[in-house]
Amino acid sequence: MISFKRLKDIREDNDYSQREMALILGVKRSAYSLWELGINIIPLRYLVTFADYFDYSLDYLLGLSNRKGRGNMIKGINFQELGLNLKKIRLYNGYSQEDVAYFLNVSPSCIVRYEKAYIEISLSNLYKYSEVFNISLDELCGKKKGSNVLT
Repeated sequence: MISFKRLKDIREDNDYSQREMALILGVKRSAYSLWELGINIIPLRYLVTFADYFDYSLDYLLGLSNRKGRGNMIKGINFQELGLNLKKIRLYNGYSQEDVAYFLNVSPSCIVRYEKAYIEISLSNLYKYSEVFNISLDELCGKKKGSNVLT
């Protein structure tokens, strides 16, 4: 289960209002509020922007790690690299696109689109992917300096 508690904690620790945080992310305050409450799931691109702004790892933000990742993270996200990493991990573990589609509860054609970066993978599906293959979100997204998903 994805936890968004740290979004609120980090925002409050840095004395930002929800309105200010929404402006930084380029969204409406109501959208940000729903993400922080866990009612809606924050899209990956906005989570990356949040992580980059405060210099935290994605794994830390979602409660998957207690290591903040400060100074060791690459800014931004390259969705082509993410797609390639999804494919590399799938193939390395001997899974077909149909297998991955089954555990993510999407169509195999959706997996093709994720891997080719035609569409952005949802955070909930990326989270499931990281759980099934036991890999950090930061590594999948190519955010750790010097990291290779297969090493």
